[in-house]
Amino acid sequence: MAKIYYLSSLEESAGKSFLSIGFIQKLKKEGKKFAYFKPIGIPKSAFTNKADPDVGFILNTVYRTDLPYDCISPVSIPDAYYVDLVDSMKKEELLQKIKEVYDKITKDIDYVIIEGNPSIRKFIRVGLDDVSIAQTLDINELIYISTESSDRCIDNLFFTKNYFEFRQVRIKGILFNKIDFDYIARIKELTKDHINKYDVPVLGIIERSVELFSPRVNEIIEQIGGELINEQASSGLNNLVETFLIGAMNAQAALKYLRQVKRAAFITGGDRTDLAMAALTQDVSALILTGFIQPDIGVITTANEKGIPIILSPSDTYTTMRNLERLKPGIQEDEIEKVLNLIEKEINWNLLL
Repeated sequence: MAKIYYLSSLEESAGKSFLSIGFIQKLKKEGKKFAYFKPIGIPKSAFTNKADPDVGFILNTVYRTDLPYDCISPVSIPDAYYVDLVDSMKKEELLQKIKEVYDKITKDIDYVIIEGNPSIRKFIRVGLDDVSIAQTLDINELIYISTESSDRCIDNLFFTKNYFEFRQVRIKGILFNKIDFDYIARIKELTKDHINKYDVPVLGIIERSVELFSPRVNEIIEQIGGELINEQASSGLNNLVETFLIGAMNAQAALKYLRQVKRAAFITGGDRTDLAMAALTQDVSALILTGFIQPDIGVITTANEKGIPIILSPSDTYTTMRNLERLKPGIQEDEIEKVLNLIEKEINWNLLL
């Protein structure tokens, strides 16, 4: 009987695609027969291509297969307005579709990697949540992913444990992902004093990697609908962004904050030449100018000299920042080997293989 890795989380953006990429590479390296499956894909929009970009990336890189896309991710439900677009009366039809495809692709294999919904709460109104899907597929264990770098992780773990047991499934193990370095020691304490007592295996503790979990400038442009105005600095579109800073003060005050951070995206109005020039003297990955206001030619010249992209945002500063808060950085093709190294190092594969 195949071993199932059903990746689930209470919170969204837990890194299930990242982990799927790592699991796929590890099983491939071990020479195992396996399948990757994402029951419900999440397209970017209800009115565009119905493909999930994360599934597309995986199929184009680490999991090349002759199977059509619909055999890897049979159902497509957009993140926005799905309550209006999905009729709960179609639940049985969609669950049956998921099961038929799952049964087809999992014949004669040893392992199955299932990438769950954004959270265990997602689609629960229409009966297409992770637990309902797992029960349809006769799966009674799910891997729980926690990303909390605070003691809330214990409350969330036991809430999820109790919820799963109420619905007659259980936690196969907990995998801590994207954890702040200074909280890792605390997780080990909590494991010894609390988690182990309740027979929940800790599968691994993966530290937050700046390189793997930080967005690149090109992802920011796409997220905010921005426009690169200095093509001469286009090589900087691959720059990592570790933090965002909003410039709404005088230049001297802005420098105080800019000197405390690395690889920042500095957000200010296009008419704030003083702030833009101050930012360009520091370690910034990009300038984001809001309100679609063209900057002074001196700003463009200096940015070109330093290879720093300037992005015009069509929105005001507040809206731009809100859009950036919803940004979900993806793994890049040149980072795939790093994902495998991290997964191999930090996960206890003796508990999984």
